[in-house]
Amino acid sequence: MRRMEIMMTIHIAYPDELLNLADLTKAQLEQLAHEALLVRLYALGVLSTGKAAELLGLSRREFLELLGRYGVSEFDDDIDLETELKRG
Repeated sequence: MRRMEIMMTIHIAYPDELLNLADLTKAQLEQLAHEALLVRLYALGVLSTGKAAELLGLSRREFLELLGRYGVSEFDDDIDLETELKRG
């Protein structure tokens, strides 16, 4: 039986002009912040590619492509591959 995850919300304050400067809608800015957070947590070793992809509603392959767009390598010589596979 899978346990139910409780999702939390983070609020980020930003000036209205940021939407115009970035030429984004509020929803697009929120998606960008969500992606950036999960990519950063992956880069810090907190999340596996599989978990980050799941949280973003992407396939693992799509998340790996997203890493490339953020300039984050999917490979880390410091990662123990056996531990990474167990974290799934």
